[in-house]
Amino acid sequence: MFDAFVQDSPIPSFDLRPYVPERDSAALAALFRASVTTLTAAHYDAAQRAAWASSADDVASFGASLARGTTLVAVHDGVPVAFGQLWPVDHVEMLYVAPGWTRRGLATALLARLESLAREQGASVLATDASALARPVFERAGFSLVSAQTVWRCGVLLSRYQLAKPLRAADL
Repeated sequence: MFDAFVQDSPIPSFDLRPYVPERDSAALAALFRASVTTLTAAHYDAAQRAAWASSADDVASFGASLARGTTLVAVHDGVPVAFGQLWPVDHVEMLYVAPGWTRRGLATALLARLESLAREQGASVLATDASALARPVFERAGFSLVSAQTVWRCGVLLSRYQLAKPLRAADL
């Protein structure tokens, strides 16, 4: 369990556990859709958010994508409030926090644990393709910009940022 990062902070504690497909697929698909459609509104227009969120419309397919690699779920009182995925071993594939749960250390805690797992599995660099919203979270964790990119999602162009962080043996 991760407790509040500041002793007097009102931030509630949460558990970090592995993804369980039969328990988590639908909840994480809904969390993903809510996060994309709500939290990214300042960075992406409605068409971009709809195209991006549509990847969770098929819950079984979305659940299968979460089952590859390592997916961790942050849970508060039995309810998923964030999740992150390491796939393959040197790439943070997903990192999403539910609306209403931002700025509580969830993304930072998930990212730290995913980095630790990448190190344990021998990765020398950890990379990600981050949204404009997520980019500062990764940069605060020591990631640097490799390139700005645009990608097609359901016929719509989306901007994202390729970021990377060296994982030196001395850091272990």
